[in-house]
Amino acid sequence: MERWTFLMIPGPDGAAIQIRVFLRAGDDPEAWPAAQVAMDGTEVTVDDVAHDYEAPEWKAVQELDAGMGGSGGAARLEQVKVALRARAAG
Repeated sequence: MERWTFLMIPGPDGAAIQIRVFLRAGDDPEAWPAAQVAMDGTEVTVDDVAHDYEAPEWKAVQELDAGMGGSGGAARLEQVKVALRARAAG
């Protein structure tokens, strides 16, 4: 079973501006594949900026949808997940 973590990263006004995604593969959190995307769906460098909260996947999709003009969040998040799966496998 896959285990995912979606960390919402706030901007100066407190609203989410990025999502850090982890595929929790294995016992070592330092080895978990990670990606980070801005709310417009663009991939950004994974950093260690403090997150605001851990969101369920539906909330991450909802936030991406809003940032991407109303739709496309689920598809973009699936692209990120496919890439992280590939990194974990290989």
